[in-house]
Amino acid sequence: MDSRVYLFLSLILYAVGAVHVFVHVVTRRRLLTTLTVASTLLGFAFHTAALSQRWTEEGHFPAVGLSDGASFLAWATVLVFLLVYLTTRVDALGLFAYPFVFVLVCVASLSPTSGRPDSVLRGLFLPVHTVLAVFGYGALFVAFTMGVLYLIQEHELRSRSPHRVYYVVPSLERCDTIGGRAAIGGFAFLTLAILTGFNWNMSLNGRYWTGDPKEWAAICAWLIYVVLITARYRAGWGGRRAAWLGIAGFAIVVFTFAWATLVPGVEAAAP
Repeated sequence: MDSRVYLFLSLILYAVGAVHVFVHVVTRRRLLTTLTVASTLLGFAFHTAALSQRWTEEGHFPAVGLSDGASFLAWATVLVFLLVYLTTRVDALGLFAYPFVFVLVCVASLSPTSGRPDSVLRGLFLPVHTVLAVFGYGALFVAFTMGVLYLIQEHELRSRSPHRVYYVVPSLERCDTIGGRAAIGGFAFLTLAILTGFNWNMSLNGRYWTGDPKEWAAICAWLIYVVLITARYRAGWGGRRAAWLGIAGFAIVVFTFAWATLVPGVEAAAP
């Protein structure tokens, strides 16, 4: 079966999860039901098959260009989301995870695939660097989501008439704790991705640093998370400040990913 068919099937199943989450928010019921989780797991299985088939079709790791990059990032985000949900049972993550993944898979399905034949794409640096980067993105997406949920919950608590979302968002302490742990995990993966990216630069260009804007963006995001983690554990910066820093850091991460996949001549899915 063609990789596009597998990807389309995963898109349908992810859409089921997105619709279920929306309906349950409106009705104030539990977000992730057995059907929602089952459709997500099945969609993830089809998505894994799509990446595997894509690798077979192209002969190199499926993370080159916008289509492959978006697909692989969506796959990693679903995996991180499922792991976090299984360990924390915080289903409010689905409020952001499902729309984010659905958009990424739509982009992957509608974008043309890259046909670069470069031999360097068949080396070891591309899969190692990309895996580290996208799992870092996935963890930092969780930190971003918990930061947004923290701010929403804080606003709802100050409001005299809380909305429906108040009843599905976890407590401020839970948002802060999960967001902090996700930021540490994402920071570790991002650090390793940057280090392997330097080595990849050496193999491609003969030098570790090229001064490309995507490299500067990756370093800026890394520095923001250094500040976030240091301030959280040395200066007691939790809560609102940590939430805003996590959101700002992920915004730069999104820029890095967009630059790496959209700018001509930069066809890797990682910074």
